[in-house]
Amino acid sequence: MQIKFIFDIASPNAYLSHKVIPDFEKKYDVKFDYFVCLLGGIFKLSNNKPPMVANAEIPLKYNYFGQEITRFAQFHQLTNFKMNPHFPINTLNIQRGALAAQERGNFEEYVDCIAKGMWEEEKNFNDIEILKNYLLQNKIDGEEILEQAATPEIKQKLIDNTSKAYEMGAFGVPTFFVGKEMFFGKEAFREMPDFL
Repeated sequence: MQIKFIFDIASPNAYLSHKVIPDFEKKYDVKFDYFVCLLGGIFKLSNNKPPMVANAEIPLKYNYFGQEITRFAQFHQLTNFKMNPHFPINTLNIQRGALAAQERGNFEEYVDCIAKGMWEEEKNFNDIEILKNYLLQNKIDGEEILEQAATPEIKQKLIDNTSKAYEMGAFGVPTFFVGKEMFFGKEAFREMPDFL
């Protein structure tokens, strides 16, 4: 069985989900299909706001989100997770790069590399040169991927995927679909087994 994962690495919760997926796949004999989109585009289409903006004036709720992320990371022993000091990072080039990597057949390596750089090593991927060099340091051809990411075809595919994710019902990430059943948030890993 396949589970569709509406995915943008911009979200720390998408990173945390990405890290627990391998164990979940083994335990439940499922495969996650990463559907690459742009979180900012989903927010715009759905009239949603990121939690840090929506809860900026509600300090107790804002602080709770940080506690809850920490608790999830500790529970799953994700000891390398760090909140990126450059957050929020504009992931437009990263997500276009992810689509290019899907076409090139090195998507898993690309996503693992970006996830590590962004949410473990605190890299500022707002700077495309830092992004390109980090990929190269990790034996991924950042030059070629980002060149392909800048093509009209990849740009349009990201727009189309983002629109499709919204049409499916997504208003943020991580969002998952088990068949037509939608789940939002990393808490989905507790709920999805009942629908497999």
